[in-house]
Amino acid sequence: MLENQIFPKSSETNAVNSIPENSQQEVAGKIYLNTSEAIADFDGETTADKSEPVSDPRVSKILVNARLLMKHREYPLAMNLLRQASNLDSKNVSTLTALSECLEKTNRIDEALIARKALVGVDYGFESLYGFATTLYKLGRDQEALDKYYEALAVLTVENENLFDLYKNMGNIFVRQNDFDGAEEYYNKAYTMNPESDVLLVNFGTLEVQRQDFDKSLFCFRRAVEINSENEKAWVGLAMVHNHFGDIDLAWANIETAIDINPQNRTAVHLAANWGVRDHKVHKAIEALEGYLATVEQDEDMSLVLINLFCTSGQFSNALLEIERVLLWNPEHVEVRELKKKLMSAQGKVA
Repeated sequence: MLENQIFPKSSETNAVNSIPENSQQEVAGKIYLNTSEAIADFDGETTADKSEPVSDPRVSKILVNARLLMKHREYPLAMNLLRQASNLDSKNVSTLTALSECLEKTNRIDEALIARKALVGVDYGFESLYGFATTLYKLGRDQEALDKYYEALAVLTVENENLFDLYKNMGNIFVRQNDFDGAEEYYNKAYTMNPESDVLLVNFGTLEVQRQDFDKSLFCFRRAVEINSENEKAWVGLAMVHNHFGDIDLAWANIETAIDINPQNRTAVHLAANWGVRDHKVHKAIEALEGYLATVEQDEDMSLVLINLFCTSGQFSNALLEIERVLLWNPEHVEVRELKKKLMSAQGKVA
């Protein structure tokens, strides 16, 4: 348990999917004496999923090809094949599993949920329930996801590689529900399975920030960075904690590291904007926002923050350019139109 190894339990101190791949022998470097042997080995590498007998040989062949296309990220082509397989056998477990995965890979989560639900209907087991719950989790339907995770645990008979993510996701749901003791319980379950997960340590750190225990959160974020120095969320966490302690220079160094790693980290950029005004470092804030908006197609709120920073620093021409971009997205934005008139009037221009 994390808290037992590092610090006392918080409740005491506060007084309050993928289908497994078939194991195959390595054949790299093998010299084939005849063509048939080579073809046999190749066929072995593209064997259809054997988790369920496929009675229709057409479905079996389609699944082999669809899996091969998915392996090479040709998801639209794979989707076409999986639809054919589904038309031939709509209750085939392998087809529904592959279809769910393919839809999730293309961010069609609502459609994936339909496939996951159908899969549970024909294969009521841990893997299917876990997949269904995780899709609900991705859609932000937390209580439904939590119920399905409990259901999955109820039918679990042997240790499963997905348990770590299940416990972690349950912990995240409890954090969002402000059930911090519940979150700690399931984070600890996940920790016993993988104590070297930087992602989990960031979650632990975030939990302790919620509890206002900044010493514990600082330890967790530092440990996450030690494990993975490219985890920008851990650097953002460190920045927030150092800012709380009044270590402004260190907080800025942390937030700049996070932005260097991922210029699209919205939390990091927003913090830089707020701190830029406070610490008279508007130029750094503007630089961060411009980098973010250069890579994000549309974020009206962040554009408005940038307009405010341009006005604060007297860069009215740049403010007007950003205003035009906002009005392209939202021509009816009354406040932005009024601001445009004021800026143009101040520059002696006609709106």
